[in-house]
Amino acid sequence: MASVTEQGGLVLLDGRAGGATPATWAGQLLGLGARLARQRRRDGWQLVVAVSVPTRDYAALLISAGWVLAQPPAPKVDVLATAGAIPPGTPARMATSQQLVADQFFRIDRSHGEPRIHLGGTFWKVGAVHHLAADRTLSADRFGRRSVTPPGSLIRRTGHGDSWPGDLCASKPTVSVVGIQSRLTPELDMQAGWAGCEGGYDRLRDVLRPDDGTSPFSASAIVSGGRDRFPAMPADTLFAVLDGATAIRWLPEVRIPVVVALIDRSSADESAAMTVLQRRSIGEPVAVAGLGWRAIAGIEALAFEARI
Repeated sequence: MASVTEQGGLVLLDGRAGGATPATWAGQLLGLGARLARQRRRDGWQLVVAVSVPTRDYAALLISAGWVLAQPPAPKVDVLATAGAIPPGTPARMATSQQLVADQFFRIDRSHGEPRIHLGGTFWKVGAVHHLAADRTLSADRFGRRSVTPPGSLIRRTGHGDSWPGDLCASKPTVSVVGIQSRLTPELDMQAGWAGCEGGYDRLRDVLRPDDGTSPFSASAIVSGGRDRFPAMPADTLFAVLDGATAIRWLPEVRIPVVVALIDRSSADESAAMTVLQRRSIGEPVAVAGLGWRAIAGIEALAFEARI
């Protein structure tokens, strides 16, 4: 067998197991999320893709990461012009190469040569700012700073390397992973990358940036599906992954435009497959090949659209 470096494909690094492992299956799941992110959506219709896997370890997060990485890079902004259009006192988000800052915008300070952005209690030279945007929905309990995690090979290969600070700043939680939080949370520490490529590995946590209740820089949310009421998802959600039977039971209630139902064949519970088939019976079939994605050995899929 070729070494990981010779393989040149996607590899996973699990610190608990030690060592990097080639993972074609993981690349396939990333690819599914990316393909779905690029699909044109019909107004009033929901695209559902049911994916059956031998075991669903890491699958929900990999599919979700594919969706996030397929989003277009944040457009470059004229920082000075943007700042000039923000009324004083407006909440705003800002990115430099090292820091993400969310706080109250005050003014442009021109008293020290190069203009500076007065955000919160600090001043930032305009030339050091990668992205700036007003966000009137930002509450004070989400003000604060976060460090920019350097992008690894997984992020760089999708074209987000140079725009990464701005991408982090501009992101919204468009992905909701519904499942068992105690199962999904440890999986966020899995690292993925491309063998032989510059940048090393990226943690799934750094790609997905799940909302922790305090950060204004989230790209996803992990939502409990095991409760007795329909799980609340962020208003920006466009893509939902229902991880296992406890989450798939909510499929008839979900009104998100694109949904993946992840079925674990190692489970004896057949209710997940039945729920999918019942939803499919009132929808229109979609060819999986038409999505630009092909399942590999061990992974099965079907797709359909239903009205929402």
